[in-house]
Amino acid sequence: MIRRAFRPFAALAALALALLAAAGCVEYRLGSMLPSDVRTVYMPTCVNATSEPLIELDATRAILAQLQMDGSLRIASEDTADTVLDVKLTGFDLDPVGYKSGDSSTVNQYRMRITASFVLRRQADNSVVAESPSVTGWYDFDFTGDLTSSKAVALRPASEDLGRRIVAAITQYWP
Repeated sequence: MIRRAFRPFAALAALALALLAAAGCVEYRLGSMLPSDVRTVYMPTCVNATSEPLIELDATRAILAQLQMDGSLRIASEDTADTVLDVKLTGFDLDPVGYKSGDSSTVNQYRMRITASFVLRRQADNSVVAESPSVTGWYDFDFTGDLTSSKAVALRPASEDLGRRIVAAITQYWP
């Protein structure tokens, strides 16, 4: 008898809970936060404003690869793209993060940081879709051999991290 009296209350409580949960998700979107008119992007080579030569090549390659992997924007030529993504590399740093055991003056691990700013603009009216004055990608690497060789090995993963962060900032942009 008590079970029968409880059923309508349980059904009503479940319905109220479902309505509350749905109300919290009204503004939630799956996928990209980009406007519906932004579907394609052209990206020229990154501008390198750092003192480190040629990092713009790896950074450009990594950002384009991340855009393709994400799939929210399709890569297009300059004359057919909805938007243009301009990226300026503004910082390149190597910071010691690990030292040889028993010798606090001998570095055996570094953190490579690449900092950039970006602006994604519509081609039609030059309006800004997404921008950030500072995004940093980084990678920790062991010092082996000479510093030049170690930096060359770390540049690709640091650039990939920068690319992931730029693409995430674009696709999840809240103006």
